[in-house]
Amino acid sequence: MVAETESRFSWIPIAWVTACVVVLGYAFFTVSWSYVDFYKNMREVTTWDWAQFIRYAFGGSLEYRPAFWVAAKAAYEIVGLNVWLYQALVLAQFAVALGLLLWIFRPIGIPRAVAAVVALSCVAGLHTSRILFLFVPLNPHSASLVLLLAGLALVLHPRTRPFDWVFFPLTAAALFTLESGLLMVPLLVVLWWRGAPGISLRGVSCAVLALVGYLTIRLGLGAPVALGSSYVGSGLGLSDATPEQLENIFEHAPWLFWIYNVTASFLSVALSEPRAGGYRFIAALLQGRASTWQWLHVASSLLTSVVVIVALVRYRPTSERDRLLVAAGLALLAFGSGIGFLYTRDRIGLWAGAGYALLVFVALAMMLERMPRSGLKRVATLAMASVLVIAWTVRMGETYAQLRDTAWDYRLEWTDRFDELGGPLQPQTELMTTVRAAALSKSPTDPTGDPAWTFALFERKFDREGGERRPADEAADNAVVPLSLPFDIRWKPEVDEGARRQAEAELGLADPQQVTRDPRGRTWEYRLRTPTRDRVRMVLLHAAVEDTARIDTQRFEIVQ
Repeated sequence: MVAETESRFSWIPIAWVTACVVVLGYAFFTVSWSYVDFYKNMREVTTWDWAQFIRYAFGGSLEYRPAFWVAAKAAYEIVGLNVWLYQALVLAQFAVALGLLLWIFRPIGIPRAVAAVVALSCVAGLHTSRILFLFVPLNPHSASLVLLLAGLALVLHPRTRPFDWVFFPLTAAALFTLESGLLMVPLLVVLWWRGAPGISLRGVSCAVLALVGYLTIRLGLGAPVALGSSYVGSGLGLSDATPEQLENIFEHAPWLFWIYNVTASFLSVALSEPRAGGYRFIAALLQGRASTWQWLHVASSLLTSVVVIVALVRYRPTSERDRLLVAAGLALLAFGSGIGFLYTRDRIGLWAGAGYALLVFVALAMMLERMPRSGLKRVATLAMASVLVIAWTVRMGETYAQLRDTAWDYRLEWTDRFDELGGPLQPQTELMTTVRAAALSKSPTDPTGDPAWTFALFERKFDREGGERRPADEAADNAVVPLSLPFDIRWKPEVDEGARRQAEAELGLADPQQVTRDPRGRTWEYRLRTPTRDRVRMVLLHAAVEDTARIDTQRFEIVQ
């Protein structure tokens, strides 16, 4: 009877996961469709037929996510725009991710239960995890995390070994869902090297074979990517920089920017600073306006990281499972930071944050299990654990506040900011009308009426006066992107003025000027608002476009 009790998971982290999902889910379901995200991600899904869309999905460049795009279109055609269904799926993915971590931790006994609560709170409370509640209409980031954690769980289980060919479809699914699926391969290789019971050389070979297939398809069907010139807005030092500024600075040594980004991604997880590449806490400190929540972020992460370093240096894991968790945590933290080499965002640290949580669990569990039964050291250890529990619970509460702010922010996109965002200029299709009506049917609470202490203790998207506080990712994403060089489009004969204006709005074309040298009057000069390769490719594939000039149709670039 005693042995059976000792082998059971503690109820404490199970109850914590349940409460976390319920509380955050309550706030999450007040969120509706975002105008900005809807038009960015759903325009092609709802406009193109399957043949055009498949070419679009498998022809991506820097962000190559064909499985996500195909799944999004299939979901739209099957369930339409029932927002609660998509939210239920995203919340279920969040719950599955926490459940997988709980299974991976196997928290038996009070010390490991406390360690699991802190580690799970890191996942729910880190700023890098807020992307888990995005839906556009699906969430490739949480799907990718679930696949990665499923792979880790399978590797740790000895019964997987006879069937480790399963890592071929699992790796392929992760790779085609999101670029972060690349992490599956080094994770499996490291764990195989460390003797994980659930994988053999065959399993590693299957994962590598999936990677080879992915690269073959991506390089064969996807648009070319010039790494040295793939700049987007990013934090740099104490401020944000535009793509043009970054290119001017790092034109002759882009590898320096890559090193900066990898380091920033690592530190953002380990110290909560920088944010999206920018050292915002230090900038606020120098200006004498550092907020309480910034101090909390940096202090809690610093203390947690010190605990991890001290525990891993001072103690050796006694169980093989703990040794494998340390190896997996270090692999995810290192390679997860590495995938942000081109540009860094808070959301890119999601997978490094999962690795960080694995290290936190093992480190804190070892410290609690090996503390003396009495004396000052025991008191200090218990006090440290209590501080970590409180700090990360507060940061998880911040996630709840962020979800409430997001609900109000999305509503403002459809109301107060609709004109500013160019809503009236977009084609007022049935889809637009339906989505706007669905978004306005929800009535989230205005967060500016929240208690004053929440604006000091939590990072918020608004202040008490209703002023906006742009999140770090949004500030970097919105760094001014210059318009493209001019190029020409000749529209098909059947395209009238109304259809042309609609296509211009769909494609993000600016500064229209009719080309007088075309006697047919069907050629216009434009500049592109978002001159990425994907957007250039959209212009070339659009059904109303007959021909173009000053566009490299092989590299999807606008040229002189």
